[in-house]
Amino acid sequence: MKDVRAVRQHTALQRRGGAARVARLLHERLPGLGLPSELTFETAEEPEALATPAREAGRDLSGHTLLHLHATLDWTALLAALPADRPLVLTLHDAGLLTGGCAYPLDCPGAVEGCLEPCPRLFPQARERQAAQRAELRRLNPALAAPSSWLAGLARAALPGMSVSVIPNGVAWPQRPPSKAQARKALGIAPQARVALFAAHGGAEAAYKSGPRWAEYWQGLKQRVPGALGFAVGGREARRDGDFVTWPYLDRERLDLVLAAADLLLYPTLADNHPLIVLEAMSQATACAAFAVGGLPEQIEDGVNGLLVPPGQDQALLAAAAALLASPSRSRDLGERAFARGAARFTAERMAGDYLRFYRS
Repeated sequence: MKDVRAVRQHTALQRRGGAARVARLLHERLPGLGLPSELTFETAEEPEALATPAREAGRDLSGHTLLHLHATLDWTALLAALPADRPLVLTLHDAGLLTGGCAYPLDCPGAVEGCLEPCPRLFPQARERQAAQRAELRRLNPALAAPSSWLAGLARAALPGMSVSVIPNGVAWPQRPPSKAQARKALGIAPQARVALFAAHGGAEAAYKSGPRWAEYWQGLKQRVPGALGFAVGGREARRDGDFVTWPYLDRERLDLVLAAADLLLYPTLADNHPLIVLEAMSQATACAAFAVGGLPEQIEDGVNGLLVPPGQDQALLAAAAALLASPSRSRDLGERAFARGAARFTAERMAGDYLRFYRS
């Protein structure tokens, strides 16, 4: 849409979750590049915020306004309500649009070969929903983008004949690495403490992020590094269990402070696309230890700016994380490299520029 004069970003949640974060980052930065932006969402999370139902995501668009879809609570209803004669951009933030319900297929072949009935994960009418979504995609023929080459490849296999461009995620990036000493002082953490952090939207309930096993991972880490402190972010409540502290959802400034204070982000995700929390840790000069799944290898180079181990190897992940946690100099070195690597590749400004070119192509 070479004559695009404005864009509407639409997502499911107002602020929480990766899709909402990317939509908001684009909404905030595109006007600075000369493209006015509007942001709509289906679930309001602030008083007096106005929600837009899925079926109304494309309503009242001017002839030169492009619709960019990020997420929805009902893909079938949203897509079915759109006309086929308007350009449409759609970013795949997970595999939900390719399946009958799963955000990530893991070891299920249904994303490409077609959902099984009955669904092994008990999603109702999975095959019917998957077929309806794919029919709408063929009708609308959107310009598809994915933040990782991994998900782009899965989408190309699932949607033969449709092209998918790779546009990596980006986040706000400070001009220089933050001071861990100042971050710890602000949080009341001793300068010499060894700090490990778990973080995900949903906290201990985030199944794909191994949230239900965070306490188990922490115990394994604590056995290897007895003096360590552990923090978990993203749950529903604040509580403390010895040296393990859980915080609920934190605002951006507070989360950046916690990330800056940590020596390590331990991220035992089972499946992921191009997670913002990893980029946010990098932006605060904090290294990440994770399984090499999905798009994580596109963010982290093992031993260079973080640590990766093969999926499912829990003991290897704990050993790698413990070794890094026990070595302040190596932790600092990987964190500084993570900051520099991300500053060159994963800024929100770079992402906004990439999408602006994508809209006009």
